[in-house]
Amino acid sequence: MNRHCLHSFVLACGLVVWPGLPVHAADNASGYFRMADTRLDVGHAIAVIDEQSGSGDDNHTLVFLSAVPLDPQKVAAAFDAMDAVREQDPKGGYIRLCIDADGGDCGLFFSPEGFNSGGYGEFTLEHNDARRIAGRFVLAQPEDFMGEAYQFDLHFDAAITPLPGTALPPGGGEAGKAYNAYLAALAQGDFAALRTMAGEDGAWRYPEDDLTAAKEALKSARDGQPLQAQIVRGRLHGREAVLWVRGVDRDDIPRAGRVRMVDTATGWRFEEADLDTVDD
Repeated sequence: MNRHCLHSFVLACGLVVWPGLPVHAADNASGYFRMADTRLDVGHAIAVIDEQSGSGDDNHTLVFLSAVPLDPQKVAAAFDAMDAVREQDPKGGYIRLCIDADGGDCGLFFSPEGFNSGGYGEFTLEHNDARRIAGRFVLAQPEDFMGEAYQFDLHFDAAITPLPGTALPPGGGEAGKAYNAYLAALAQGDFAALRTMAGEDGAWRYPEDDLTAAKEALKSARDGQPLQAQIVRGRLHGREAVLWVRGVDRDDIPRAGRVRMVDTATGWRFEEADLDTVDD
């Protein structure tokens, strides 16, 4: 089939190919979510992996439903999938469904209302493997949330967009070394090192002429960060790295989660972290 015939075939079948977005026959959604007078009718679905820990055996799958197409590659590559969806500003908002490693419902979020719920409705998976996820989530009778009724009936079928990038060597390579160097500078209160590590932000974040402001910034930066990190594993994508780390903070509280590092002209720099309190 030549290019002209293929184009005619696509139009005849009513398939719309959105520029820049990969097309999968399964990627679709139907149904609605309504809350009070706000209603979103969905027609598109994407699915990405939310890596919960360094082990990879408790990952969540996030399914995003919308009235307009979303770019699954951008969402899969983002440190925070929700932020990546918000940046695309889908008309009418979006719905995020969370499916845990056992195939159960771990929460529904509805934007633009900022509504978050779990445990309500009947959730059924029709297909769930490493490549695709499909199912239905329905709340047949309206429920009340702070005086407003909400109800939904959602069906989704989407290819799971794989995580981009390649594995880092044990210890996280240069990105892992840079993160532990950053933690050491925090622990020692080494403002000169922190100004360098923070790049262009260093001068205002840790001002040389305002020790009080610098100490306040140091206190905030230390909050929830381990004194030293064990790098469980890492993934490199372009000039960014995600590290899965464990460690104990200044209050002897065990922490674990993810850290985002960025490779800049002056070396690897700490960008943000998503760390939680964990058991020993």
